[in-house]
Amino acid sequence: MSLLGKLFGGRTLEQERAHADSLFEREDFGGAKLAYERAASLAKAQPEVKRELIQRAEACQDAIAQQQLAESERLAREGNLELAFEALRQVELTAADPRLQQQARERMELLERAVVRAEVAEHTAPNEEDRFELIAGGFENDQYAEYMAHGEAVKQALLLLHDGHTAQARAHLEEVLKTADGPRYLWFELGRARLADNDAAGGQEALERFLSSLHEDEGGDALLLARTELAQLARARGDFDAAVAHFEAALTAAPSDPRPYLAMASFFRQEKLLEEAVEVLEAGLEALHGRQPDIRLWHELGLAYADQGKEAEAIQWLERMVDYLASQKLTDMPAEGTAKLAELHERAGRNARALDLYSLLAHGTDVPRLYHYHEQAARLLLAGNMQQDARRMLVRALELAPDDAEVKARIQASLQATEA
Repeated sequence: MSLLGKLFGGRTLEQERAHADSLFEREDFGGAKLAYERAASLAKAQPEVKRELIQRAEACQDAIAQQQLAESERLAREGNLELAFEALRQVELTAADPRLQQQARERMELLERAVVRAEVAEHTAPNEEDRFELIAGGFENDQYAEYMAHGEAVKQALLLLHDGHTAQARAHLEEVLKTADGPRYLWFELGRARLADNDAAGGQEALERFLSSLHEDEGGDALLLARTELAQLARARGDFDAAVAHFEAALTAAPSDPRPYLAMASFFRQEKLLEEAVEVLEAGLEALHGRQPDIRLWHELGLAYADQGKEAEAIQWLERMVDYLASQKLTDMPAEGTAKLAELHERAGRNARALDLYSLLAHGTDVPRLYHYHEQAARLLLAGNMQQDARRMLVRALELAPDDAEVKARIQASLQATEA
């Protein structure tokens, strides 16, 4: 037997391919890539099979690159810009898909600007130029170029809009658009400003003009936001079909982006169309198969199943979300889904697990409801005869409670019960 045969157990082509498929299903993309390459080396006499296996190995490369892309976004959000830059460099080196490589290069350019801004910010307070560049971090290249072409007035308008000075931002943008040459993204910004200024009809008109100006594969985040806003406007005026059409257009424009699926599913949940919500979320999971998981889809799917009364399925998806975040050493869980999961576990008699979840939430960032999570944890501790721990939770709950006499009286009564 050859050395490779000894190392890998002398697998046949079929066995090696099955092993690679298994690794891919477990999202072990590095191991799967190596296994597909070994299988391809065994398929020398079968060129079509060899070509297919090489393509599968390249799919693994792209899946690894997607994970690195998501990691770069996480690092950037946490302010680790240099590490985020290195993760993007790995995407460029790893990806087989030229589109992923180009995406990495574009994001590296944006991060390069952000790194410079961060270095400057260590010595000086951020000025308006720096603030604008931070806002512009997620712009498309042509969007950024359009704003730059219109100079200081647009910068000021976007800063005002970002700071909540809606009427002033709108006035700036209306003035710029009177003389703007071929505006496109400016209509998007004006639409946002008009909506924030409670002008639904004007906001709709501006967003529709923005969308009509776009060519295929243009628009980026602005397109998704515009479609979502227009869908919500359609829902508000009772035009269900128009709302669905906007969500479908967003899905068509960005079929591998989780956000349109989340927005459409949320809309269906609000409309009590729970089967449709589940169907959309499952389509989102299928579209992202083989990529870094997006726990927002798991979260929404768990909530949709809970709304349907399918408690086992709801627990499965919400637990998957919590387990994944815990595996990433994260403890600040999405509040709505985690609270629902605690409720479902308690209903099923699993009080210990419900207590764990409420305790997590009690140390999270859902500040308005921290007192409630402490109160729920205390209730379960009391049920388990853990008086001292319950009392400690209730003392904290009282400190966190809103200025509501009824709430405070209820917590005080529970505190007194711990002394009995």
